[in-house]
Amino acid sequence: MILAVCGQLDREKVNFDYLVYRDEEEFWEEQVRAFGGKKLVADNTRAGSQASRFFLKFFRALGVLKKEKARVVHINAPAPYDCLVGAAARLAGARAVILHAHNSRLKKSGVRYRLFQDLCRLCFPLCGNYYFACSDLAGEFFFGKRLRDRVRYVKNGIDTEKFRFDEAVRLEMRERYQVGDSLVLGSIGRFCEQKNQRFLLEIFAELLKIRSDVWFVLIGQGELEGELMRLADTQGLQARLLHIASTDRVPDYLCMMDGFLLPSLYEGLPVVGVEAQAAGLACIFSDSVTREASLTDRAYFLSLGHSADEWARFAAAAAEIDKENRSVYADRVREAGYEIKDTAKWLQEFYLKL
Repeated sequence: MILAVCGQLDREKVNFDYLVYRDEEEFWEEQVRAFGGKKLVADNTRAGSQASRFFLKFFRALGVLKKEKARVVHINAPAPYDCLVGAAARLAGARAVILHAHNSRLKKSGVRYRLFQDLCRLCFPLCGNYYFACSDLAGEFFFGKRLRDRVRYVKNGIDTEKFRFDEAVRLEMRERYQVGDSLVLGSIGRFCEQKNQRFLLEIFAELLKIRSDVWFVLIGQGELEGELMRLADTQGLQARLLHIASTDRVPDYLCMMDGFLLPSLYEGLPVVGVEAQAAGLACIFSDSVTREASLTDRAYFLSLGHSADEWARFAAAAAEIDKENRSVYADRVREAGYEIKDTAKWLQEFYLKL
């Protein structure tokens, strides 16, 4: 999202450098450099224990931010303990620190882990001046009732025109992969526990029992990639599965699809769900996704308590409904307030007032 925002800013006035915590190639690194941004590394991956990684992240971030004389630090945070970098930024002399919530649940459920996150929440006033959230669920989870009135909601905007459905692109992509008029369903996301891709493969297996002309497009990579590809092979899904590890043609793949599935265990507000709706796809989200993600009449929510067979049947039926005139949905997403130009304009004005 930040890269998309950066592409719309007046970079003579506002530009981003990016602080990361591992010394390796990152997603979209070439685009960062093209925009004039720098990658700043506070590597904590060589620390042995979780506690030592925590403190190493803090001290190395402090050193980098002091050296760079960072004025505004915008922290896109998946969990409350990321306030740690906010504390480092305050000590480094940053005049503004923004804590931006993007998730609606912790990735672990242990008692000590949860208590530690609660302790971090108490430290928010010491670690940040401003509080952002991408959705109501993310804001409530991250900041709680104590800071609720200070939270500003920033929509996860996209370039709606870029994701507008194009019939010519659909035909070109389907010819490229030789899928003809088959039913094509897909999902996009990092291969991790949060995205629930094991269940996604179960759904795909059930879809193949319902109809033989179905294809599934899975775009992403991550720590579970090897396990998931082995599981797909074991279940005999590989012949009908298109795995795209990384691509800059996401809009084209969305044009190719008939439906989009996101059975996540938790989300803040998924940008990819906004993109899929702009492409006019039937989108089936888990009920763990905020209802704020429903931007068009083609967004549906199913309980994770339903079986893979129920998900498969619902997805197949939803994908066949209202397939005509998909190009109008980009306008509907823009009208719902999810145009990246509007998000970028608001953020630029906000930064310049700090």
